[in-house]
Amino acid sequence: MSDSQPNEAQPNPLRGRKACKECGVINGVRAYVCKDCGTEFKMKKPRKRSHKIPVEDFRTLEEGDLIRVVGGSGPYHTSKDGERTYFIDRGKYTVVKIEKDGIQARGNAGTCYLYMGKSCPSKLLDTITNSPCKLQKVYLPNHLRQKR
Repeated sequence: MSDSQPNEAQPNPLRGRKACKECGVINGVRAYVCKDCGTEFKMKKPRKRSHKIPVEDFRTLEEGDLIRVVGGSGPYHTSKDGERTYFIDRGKYTVVKIEKDGIQARGNAGTCYLYMGKSCPSKLLDTITNSPCKLQKVYLPNHLRQKR
């Protein structure tokens, strides 16, 4: 065999993946943002929905941040047959103020208090349990941010 024959094509190591220009981390080909640093990628078609990231420490939130309360979380009442009724509606809220054990937030139904402290029985009734809300921070794509 001579050197004039073409070599077999070597597989491209980035096929089906893309590298972030900011931090160099390899991401999936359909990723809208870098999984490591959050840099948005230029895409032919813009993202249709918002990007949600779980909130580990609510004190890192700032006034005006958009958050989503995950259903089945927060303070609840336990009936005699063990069924739980949650007091907080799931959905999107805007942070108004951060307090010691929670967040004042504005949602579709008005302003409410999202409890974020440790899970414990309520001082009001034994059937009520104060449990922290599960939150996700919502990042809107650039084309949706400008419409707000």
